[in-house]
Amino acid sequence: MDGRDLNDLIFGGQGVRRFTQDSPVLPDVWIAYWEKPGEPQELLLTPYAKRSASDLAKAIRQRLQARTATTPSRIAYTATYVAVSLTFDELLWAALPLSRWWWRKLGIDAGAGIGPALSDPDAALIRPEEKRTGLSDPKAQLTWFVELAGLLALPRGSSKKATPSLRRRAGALGKLLDGRERIDPNEKPLLWTISRNRPAHAAVWRSGPAIKADAAERLFHISCEGIRWAVIDSGIDATHPAFKRRGAVSEAEIDAASRSDYEDLEKSRVVATYDFTRLRDLQSPSLEPSPDSLPLPPAPVPEGRDLVYKDLERSLRSGRTVDWDLLEPLLRVPYDGNYRAPTHEHGTHVAGILAANWPHGEEEGPPTSHTVAGICPQLEIYDLRVLDDDGEGEEFAVVAALQFIRHLNNHSERRVIHGVNLSLSIRHDVRNFACGRTPVCDEAERLVGNGVVVVAAAGNEGFTQYSTSDGFADGYRTVSITDPGNAEAVITVGATHRYKPHTYGISYFSSRGPTGDGRCKPDLVAPGEKIKAPVPGGGIGIHDGTSMAAPHVSGAAALLMGRHRELIGQPAEVKQTLCRAATDLGRERHFQGSGMVDVLRAIQSV
Repeated sequence: MDGRDLNDLIFGGQGVRRFTQDSPVLPDVWIAYWEKPGEPQELLLTPYAKRSASDLAKAIRQRLQARTATTPSRIAYTATYVAVSLTFDELLWAALPLSRWWWRKLGIDAGAGIGPALSDPDAALIRPEEKRTGLSDPKAQLTWFVELAGLLALPRGSSKKATPSLRRRAGALGKLLDGRERIDPNEKPLLWTISRNRPAHAAVWRSGPAIKADAAERLFHISCEGIRWAVIDSGIDATHPAFKRRGAVSEAEIDAASRSDYEDLEKSRVVATYDFTRLRDLQSPSLEPSPDSLPLPPAPVPEGRDLVYKDLERSLRSGRTVDWDLLEPLLRVPYDGNYRAPTHEHGTHVAGILAANWPHGEEEGPPTSHTVAGICPQLEIYDLRVLDDDGEGEEFAVVAALQFIRHLNNHSERRVIHGVNLSLSIRHDVRNFACGRTPVCDEAERLVGNGVVVVAAAGNEGFTQYSTSDGFADGYRTVSITDPGNAEAVITVGATHRYKPHTYGISYFSSRGPTGDGRCKPDLVAPGEKIKAPVPGGGIGIHDGTSMAAPHVSGAAALLMGRHRELIGQPAEVKQTLCRAATDLGRERHFQGSGMVDVLRAIQSV
């Protein structure tokens, strides 16, 4: 039996074509366990309606600990999701019994468990020669589950030689689950769905004039003072000269953060740095604080560092809702002698396109003959790190960073962060989620609803190679927008040439629409080819991609709000204004969106 047979089993059903959402376990999870037998998989768990992610995380932790007698690590949660690493057998006995589907749809006796149901497969299951009545029948649901989960429970060697019988699969599954899946039948369900914690990847010079940012700033003398943008990426080198604060520091700027940070605010427009790549380690109750591995809070903690971690541990063990106030000082990277700049260039490059200000002729001027200027040279930035030093990350960290921004805005007298740039890519799998309804897309929509402009790269999936009978052939892909660019309210940005967009059109690598459910994307295009911008260590680098296009639009949105302050907190109006004012490049709608962003025309149109 090969992967295609498994695919047919997951999606085909027997007698009816099954919906992929019938089971709480989404198809990509089953496939991941098939492809990597015996290995734990990184998963995202969604709690049942009106149940909290903290309750679900606590239940998973308790069930795992009851079996292993050790404290499970790397179970973390936000307000809406739980991230956990589970082996296949842990998925079956620790997670699935917390779902309504386990007891109701499979027709399992909550008190007896699944073992008795499989003790006589001929009586409990539907034999192949029998006619299926459809998956609404619990007996058919149970049979489908045994066929699939039983196949994965068997040693891989036995499942490759021949198609194992239903009795063999039932035996393997019953042995794995016997006595382990018991749960109080009076308990309300905690679990709704299980999906993969998908990997996230990193997906100015002559490009500023291409979108007329320089003309807009000179003509209108735009000040972006008080407007702040979050760059959710691999990290920004806050010590880079391109982000140095030039000119006097106003009282308003000092009040933007704590007074104890005044010296750092004076040095850099990167207001604060938070590292979400460590969130799952921080949310592990077994964590033993290490001064070398985790940052001290920027301000002294009167009770001492150990008490901060003990308070966090008590919060996690009690199942309290995620406490961002408690996590904030532990996620924050202090600006002191131990500050570590990121080694991956992507985040600094993206932030440089957005907000660099490195004048030519300075004592430590750029190694070029020109001033290096981003779209908004005065903009203040929040650095939210979700990608590691290799430019890799996970969906959970991105979701957490988006939720954290909502927390900052909701717990402040005035909006702290006005816009977000997401120059990263999470490939959408159409078999598991409705397009634009993945965890990261839902979180982006919530943030837009909170009054924050969210700009995302369309992705670099527009070009690929196809295998044909004559060998490999180059080709282009439509319906290739990646997440979170599939979210409707997000401004999704494709790429074009840095200063000759009319001549060269849309970049060959730029992802193209429509979305998987037929909506028009991308929304705009901007320069994304051979873009020069700052990189860590005080240098300049050249990169291509829709990652480089997105901060051009983030900068355009910031300039628009800087000129027309009534648009602050109105992300839908900002998006509509930029799209209405875009320059038509004469390309197909699903390639160019509304066209090339034109910030000068957008400002004049209001």
